[in-house]
Amino acid sequence: MPDSSPVELMSLTDGEQGVSVRVVEGMSFSGTARYDTLRAEIVVDTAFVSGRVELYLNAYDLDGWAEVLESVAAGEKATWLESGRSPRIMIDPTDENESGCTEVSVYDVTGSQVVVTVPLMDRPDWDAHRQMLTLVRNRFELER
Repeated sequence: MPDSSPVELMSLTDGEQGVSVRVVEGMSFSGTARYDTLRAEIVVDTAFVSGRVELYLNAYDLDGWAEVLESVAAGEKATWLESGRSPRIMIDPTDENESGCTEVSVYDVTGSQVVVTVPLMDRPDWDAHRQMLTLVRNRFELER
């Protein structure tokens, strides 16, 4: 029986607050051994505000996350999930923003219209996030 526990795709935290994306389950509609989509959730957790929003990811979204990881590892701002069909995440790893540290913003463009920005005092480990992406891709083989 396949493991049914959620898998972290992203976990940007400084120990006090953070933003994560958890893959909850793979969903198959085509009748093949591969998944058509992944049901996931974005979780924001701070002392000031906490919340979650559901989203669905496909193989192209995971490709986009890989591209975002390359950009932010190079010190550039990047946005993930810009299609307008789901919430989007913007990551600013530069020191030039208002907080002076890495900022992660979640835009719930399809639901509440709320935007939350979480500053992270610790620098994210982008290599660890590449490993999380590999784990998700290996566990949930997606149709293209």
